[in-house]
Amino acid sequence: MDKRAYLLDQLQSKINDFKKDSEKHKTLYRQLRYTVFVLTSISTVLAGLAIKLPEFSSIISMAIVFVSAAVGVLTSIEGIRKPAELWIHERTTYYALQDLKREVEFKLGEDSSPEVTEKYFFRTQELLGASGEKWNRHIAGVQQDHKIPPGGLEVQAANGAGQS
Repeated sequence: MDKRAYLLDQLQSKINDFKKDSEKHKTLYRQLRYTVFVLTSISTVLAGLAIKLPEFSSIISMAIVFVSAAVGVLTSIEGIRKPAELWIHERTTYYALQDLKREVEFKLGEDSSPEVTEKYFFRTQELLGASGEKWNRHIAGVQQDHKIPPGGLEVQAANGAGQS
């Protein structure tokens, strides 16, 4: 496989991955939000029923507690998983990769020099690296130590660098 074909294959693979992941997180986000909306509405209706039917108020109050607890669990899951942030981040990267692939297909011909092809490969790497850093910084909340010692990550891990 030549470098151009390899680059296009890698771009398409990453485009597919980001599309699939963004769709998964979009669906998760919407399911969590809609479920919270419905449960919150049910809680409000139950509170109204407790006023209207005082003889069942203790049973209705317990139902309100369970529904409210479910809302708390779902909003906590959403806070931990951050599907909205992931969806937007992945979709942004997906579109950037699509734009880059379109540019590669337009500018790189079968007769392009390996150096020009490598330029686009490194742009792909930069885009994916920036995406990973943004994910770490804004979504995972992790600060990365950019000082990798000679020998790479294995030396850093062996020395215990980057630990708090």
